[in-house]
Amino acid sequence: MARHPTSQQKQQHPPLSCILFPPHQLFNGKSMSGPARSQRCCCSFVIRNKCFPIDPRGQLPVDTFQNLPRLEYFSASENRLEEIPADMFQHMPNVGTLDFAKGNLRFINGNTFKSLQNLRHLIVASNLLQRIDADTMPRTLISLHYGHNNLTTLNGTLRHLDELKLLFANDNHLTSLDDELPLASPNLMTIFAQNNQIDHLPIEIKYLKNLDSLFLHGNRLKSFDGLLARSSQLTKLVAFDNEINHLRRDEFIEAERLEDLQLAENKLTNLNGSLQNMKGLIIANFSYNLLNEFSLQEVTGLRKLRILDLSHNKIEKLTGRMENLVDSGSIIYELRLQHNLLKSLDGTLMGLNNLKILNVAHNMLETITPDDLIGMENLEHLDLSFNKLNTLEELSKTFLPSLQSVNASYNLLTTMDKDFHGLPVLCTADLSNNMIRVLSVDLVSQTRCSNHGVPNKLEIFLQENPVLCDESLPELVSQMESFHTRLIGIAHCIVPQQIPIDSPIFMQPPIPLLKPLLQPQIPMVPAPVMIQQPSIVQILVPAPMMVQPPAFADAAAGMLQPIPSVQGIQDLQQPPVASPPQIAHIPQQQPYDELKYDAQPEPAAESETLAPPPEENDIAKIITPTTTTMKTILEFKNIIHDTYSAIPPEVLPMPLDKAQGLATEPEEPPETQQDQSVDDNDEVEH
Repeated sequence: MARHPTSQQKQQHPPLSCILFPPHQLFNGKSMSGPARSQRCCCSFVIRNKCFPIDPRGQLPVDTFQNLPRLEYFSASENRLEEIPADMFQHMPNVGTLDFAKGNLRFINGNTFKSLQNLRHLIVASNLLQRIDADTMPRTLISLHYGHNNLTTLNGTLRHLDELKLLFANDNHLTSLDDELPLASPNLMTIFAQNNQIDHLPIEIKYLKNLDSLFLHGNRLKSFDGLLARSSQLTKLVAFDNEINHLRRDEFIEAERLEDLQLAENKLTNLNGSLQNMKGLIIANFSYNLLNEFSLQEVTGLRKLRILDLSHNKIEKLTGRMENLVDSGSIIYELRLQHNLLKSLDGTLMGLNNLKILNVAHNMLETITPDDLIGMENLEHLDLSFNKLNTLEELSKTFLPSLQSVNASYNLLTTMDKDFHGLPVLCTADLSNNMIRVLSVDLVSQTRCSNHGVPNKLEIFLQENPVLCDESLPELVSQMESFHTRLIGIAHCIVPQQIPIDSPIFMQPPIPLLKPLLQPQIPMVPAPVMIQQPSIVQILVPAPMMVQPPAFADAAAGMLQPIPSVQGIQDLQQPPVASPPQIAHIPQQQPYDELKYDAQPEPAAESETLAPPPEENDIAKIITPTTTTMKTILEFKNIIHDTYSAIPPEVLPMPLDKAQGLATEPEEPPETQQDQSVDDNDEVEH
């Protein structure tokens, strides 16, 4: 039984104004008493220090909610209610907010909220609603949340809600909003209808004069049909991930207050001058469409536009050059053109003198001209990566006084000489994964990194460039350090060499030694002094300079010769005469990408072929020049003394190159005829 409050308790607590149901406890019908047990109460909900019993069927007990005329907020969210009793609110007429979110409600009867004449906010989101009776909602509602249910229609429940300002109908199965919205409502400001199956806008939307925000993304819209042309109060339109393929020229003719336009992931091929009247536009997103050409005249006069996103389209050409810098009025801060098909900028960006971020990565640019970036005195970040640029020399002819970072990775650059002369405060330059062989100190002679007036070091990333395999790299590092520049990168450098091996077959890699080689060289414990990480790492992979080994057929024939007699043992015990091993000279390091591995060894000259004298028949003692694969890592710490002399590189052994495809376990050396003959001789003597 429920424990009713005493007169003393009634005096201690004022009249209730809020009831909260603890989550996930609507199926427990037990009751406990006593103020001390309120935190451990196992009944459905707790009011102050009192527990109330719940129907075992999972329904709210109507008789429990009597004499609550001042109750204003009622929440039963995150429970398992399947039905709201039709008469449970008869004794709480002043409830202003009801929250039944995250439950198991499947329908709402027409008389459920009939007695609630002051209801302002109703939340029934994240249930299993499939049906809502018509005329269910009180006319006093200001906000209504139907989101995340299974509704296929709103059943006209909104038509009479003239006071409604905020509507959530998102994440349902709605196919249309026809005859659903309040007719000519002067108050409806925000509609969330995303993630449904709506394929067209309702005609009622053109009469919502105070509509401020409209969320329609994740539907099947093909056009706006001019229904938003008179939406003079609209500030945000989100309609990405639809099937919109056309915009009328007068689509937003009176939408002068529109600030945020999100039309990404549609099927637009052009904008058709539809933006001309959006004087308040700040963000425009047209990414992931089918635009094949874009004219900057589309945004001429939009003096508040900050971000223009045209990425992930099929733009091959930019047009509409803004030659008149004064009349253009453009203050675009960020222009996104990545992932298009541009081969040239053709100077069309002239006039965007307020641009701070320019991204043209993942295009087909072959050159950058001075006209492309002229006047961009506020440009701070430039991304040119993943193009086909073979030089940045034209950058030296353009003065970009604010440029902090440039990304030119994954291009075809070969020489860097005076390319940074027009970039006085550059701090980061990513030149990785190019083909740079020449890197001049003059590159940074007129550049000094500065972050908001604070001097710092310029960092140049050179990963996988041939210049990192040059023999003069330590000297270059030292010279760059004198200009406050740090070179950073890892390169795989191929060093051809030969190693003499006393064996007729190729040696197997020392697999048992890999474990100690892979152990960290620096103790993994906190150190009192922070160890500086290496800025340049060379991974040297010795490549084979093949010398023809003895033919396997000849070796097999020698092994099958008759076992010598006992009298020939003394001759076998004589030391064999072998040619001295040939050690190949290690030439200058080569870039990793230039090495061409050959599955077959190169044929050697007849004079270099090492064959055993026929009379000795001693294969085991032949010294055959062959090759193995080693890897050495050289770390240039980039720590330069006052005299700018580079610290000698530390040589550390590294595991073998897996690309060689060598066996994982060493093979047993073959048994030779010499061993057999000696064993037979021992048996005869014994």
